[in-house]
Amino acid sequence: MSSRHQAGSRGREESTLANLPMPNDRVDRLGSIYKPKKITQAVITYLDPAPPVTRSDDPSTRLPADLRQADGLVEIIRNFDGGLGAPQPEADHRAFADELILNDLITVENRLERIAQEQKRGRKENTEEAKLLEEAKDLLSQERPLKEKPELADHVKLRGFGFLSAKPLVLVSNNEDEDPEPPSLAGEEPPVVVRALIEAELAELDAEEREEFAAELGIQGKALDRLIKACFKTLDMITFYTANQNEVRAWTVKRGSTTLEAAGAVHSDMARGFIRAEVLSSEDLFAHGSEAAVKKAGLMKLVGRDHIVENHDILYIRFNV
Repeated sequence: MSSRHQAGSRGREESTLANLPMPNDRVDRLGSIYKPKKITQAVITYLDPAPPVTRSDDPSTRLPADLRQADGLVEIIRNFDGGLGAPQPEADHRAFADELILNDLITVENRLERIAQEQKRGRKENTEEAKLLEEAKDLLSQERPLKEKPELADHVKLRGFGFLSAKPLVLVSNNEDEDPEPPSLAGEEPPVVVRALIEAELAELDAEEREEFAAELGIQGKALDRLIKACFKTLDMITFYTANQNEVRAWTVKRGSTTLEAAGAVHSDMARGFIRAEVLSSEDLFAHGSEAAVKKAGLMKLVGRDHIVENHDILYIRFNV
């Protein structure tokens, strides 16, 4: 994920990267069964990119290039005054959406221009790419984001562009201490509501005091945990596990992934030499108490590379390289 701050990042020249563990109590429950030497949570990476070096003759430089590498975007909306004037979340969001669309449109037009020059020199191999880019240009010219046609932006010939208006978006509403009603923005999921100032103060307290004051203020759970869960949902990810006496570990893959793709998430050698996998549900394991009991109940399956991994499955991958 990548984040975009309403106020920008003036004075900072380097990107900030944070690798954060995914909140998941199942990993600890699995640890109590397998009693491993090590327990490892899945990780989500957030990048707060450094401000771009802008060129007046190239509007596409107004957004950091790093954003194109992200799986999704986090947009933080100011929903408080704070001496900055009345908040205008709808206008701010629209301006950001327009910026993404404009950036993509410039990218498409530049690529189409290069293809046209190549075709004049006799190169015809980019005909399909040009047709897809013309479709994208038509949509963007109508001030519509490419995520309206995911099959277009995710086409194998366009995937490498990392189009910004095609990326999943998580909204975060930064509210006043009084917690005003978060903005409702057309076409977007409700935002994650945070009160950044007061939650930063709560983070300075010990656990008991923090829990007491959070309850008084109606704050449920940590803001960061709420954000991570929202990002996980928006990216449409699922969790699977590998488990033995050495390590219980959580991994993430896109919903609908196969066992072969899950094997590749663990290690490329596992995908390259994949033979088959044993699969059991963590729910079945918790219900029966042990792998032996799950096997006895006939609930452990031997599957091939095309089997679809379900959320919270445990996988044992057999491979040979």
